[in-house]
Amino acid sequence: MKKSIFYSRYMLIGLFVVSVMTTSAQGRMNRAVESSLFLDTAMLELTLKMDVEKVTKDIEDREEHPGIIVLKGQNGEDIEINVMLQTRGKTRANPEVCKFPPLQINFKKKDNYDNVFAGQDKLKLVAHCQYNRGFDDYVVQEYLTYKHFNILTDNSFRVRLLRINYVDTEGEMDPFTKYAFLIEEDDILAHRQGKVVSPGTVRNQDLCQRDALDLMTVFEFMIGNTDWGISAKHNVKLISNDSTTSSPIPVPYDFDYAGAIMTTYAQPAESLQITSVRQRLFRGLCRQPGVYEETFQIYNDKKEEIYALYQNASNVDDKFKKSTLKYYDDFYEIINDPKKARKQILEVCRASHVHVY
Repeated sequence: MKKSIFYSRYMLIGLFVVSVMTTSAQGRMNRAVESSLFLDTAMLELTLKMDVEKVTKDIEDREEHPGIIVLKGQNGEDIEINVMLQTRGKTRANPEVCKFPPLQINFKKKDNYDNVFAGQDKLKLVAHCQYNRGFDDYVVQEYLTYKHFNILTDNSFRVRLLRINYVDTEGEMDPFTKYAFLIEEDDILAHRQGKVVSPGTVRNQDLCQRDALDLMTVFEFMIGNTDWGISAKHNVKLISNDSTTSSPIPVPYDFDYAGAIMTTYAQPAESLQITSVRQRLFRGLCRQPGVYEETFQIYNDKKEEIYALYQNASNVDDKFKKSTLKYYDDFYEIINDPKKARKQILEVCRASHVHVY
C-alpha cells in the first residue's frame, strides 16, 4: 500500500514537472513569435564583442565561445546581452570559401526577456563570408531572397537584417562593420504556424503536402537554386501538423547558391548537367495537366509585391536590382508561355509517371 502511494506521488510529481516545463517552453515560444525581432522590418544595428580568431577558426570542434551583444534600448541606453557563439554550416564553414563562417548565437534566456531578443534561444547568423564589399552585398541579396519567399507563404523563415560592428576582444583586429542577418528558429516557425518540426526524413518529394511542395519547387526554379533535396533534408526543413502521420510542409533555406545571387563560389552539382547556377533547372515532381498552372497563378498574383521588394530595397545597388528583375522577367516569361512552361518545367519534372493529385 505504502509502495503504491509512493509511486503515485512520484508519478504526480513527474507529471507536474513535465507540465511546468511544457508551459515554460510554450511561453518562451510565444514571446519569440511576438517579439519585434522579426516583426520589425527596419535594419537592426548592434555591436558584437568576441575573440574573432578563436570563434571563426573553430571549424572542427565547434565549441561555444563567449560573446557580448550590445544594442540600444528604447531610451538610448546600451543594453548588453551575454551570449555563446559557435560556427555552423558546411560550405560556408570551409576556410577556402569563407574567412568568416556563419554562426549560431545561443542566448541565456533569463538575460533577454525585456529586449528585442525576447524568447529567443538559438539563432542562426548569416555573416559576410569574406571581407570585401562584394560579399557584403551577397548577404543583403540572400536576405531579400528569404523576404521574397515570405511574400509567397507564411510557411517560411522570417529574417532580420543587421548591421554589426564587430569588436575583437583580443585587440588583434580593428573594429569592422558588416551586414548580416538572423534566421528564425525552426521550432518558432513551426509554433507560429501551429505545427511541429518533423523529426524524421521522407523518402521522396511525393510524401510532402502537394501545394506547399509545388510552391517551393517553383520558387527554387524562379531564383535558380538547385542546391536542395527533400529526402536528405538538404537546405530544407519539414514542418507538419504532428510528428508522425501528416504530410510535411517543406520550408527552404540557404540561398547562396541561387542564380539570382550568383556568389563567386557557387557551382552546380556535376550530376545536374548544367554549367552555371544562373541556368535554371526544374526539380519538382510531375503533375496532372493544369496543376502547376494553379501554382503559376500564385506567382502572377504576387509579382507586383515581389518586384516592389527589390525595387524599394535601400541596401543594394541599382545594378543588382536591374539584373535580378531581368532574371525574374525571364521566369515570368516561361510560366506564362505554354510552350516554354512545357519545355522547361512540365516535361522535365522528376518522375516518369504522372501523379494523380
